[in-house]
Amino acid sequence: MFSLVTEIRLKSQLARTLLRTYVGSHASEQILEGATTRGSGATLSAAIMICDLRNFTELSGRRHRDYVIGVLNEYFDMIAEPIEAFGGEILKFIGDGLLAIFPLTEPDACRRLLDAVCAAYDATARRTPPAHPIRFGTGVHVGEVMYGNIGSKRRLDFTVIGPAVNLASRLEGLTNDLKRPVLVSGDFVTAAGCSAKTDCLGLHSIKGFDDALEVHALRL
Repeated sequence: MFSLVTEIRLKSQLARTLLRTYVGSHASEQILEGATTRGSGATLSAAIMICDLRNFTELSGRRHRDYVIGVLNEYFDMIAEPIEAFGGEILKFIGDGLLAIFPLTEPDACRRLLDAVCAAYDATARRTPPAHPIRFGTGVHVGEVMYGNIGSKRRLDFTVIGPAVNLASRLEGLTNDLKRPVLVSGDFVTAAGCSAKTDCLGLHSIKGFDDALEVHALRL
């Protein structure tokens, strides 16, 4: 009986470890508590960041698979470690991109997101070999997101969706055009009180949004 109880406990711990590894700490707890119904979830306010590696298509086309995977892993380490250290939640890796949130229920969420972003860029400056610099763009916004299970009948994803997520993604896409690595929305600057750390780039038309939106660049 002792052996059986030990086996059950080990399997339970293994399940928790695997879930934390693949979906993150908060999502794993939700799933273990039974949040596995498609469409279930909640609306929450969060600071959102989306990152994307630059020149990845060229890199993957010219380099060996193992080298590309090594670069991706190093890049994600540089971003993921400070996000987790400052209390953020990584929801997914999308190819060479990353989506993370800092729920506003936690104190100083916007400030901690900025600290994580700055730490990630500092890490790339220190650790990247000159022969192959790692550059990435980041879009940052704050707003309400729908957080929960989305997917097909047989395959679900625990993630966030909504206009706020779309805007963060659009801002990341603008980083190439505006030649600034980190772009943040005017709403985020107001929420974070970080205008002294940003340069206002004026109003910009954003695809999918009716009104022009104020865009700022974070000074790094």
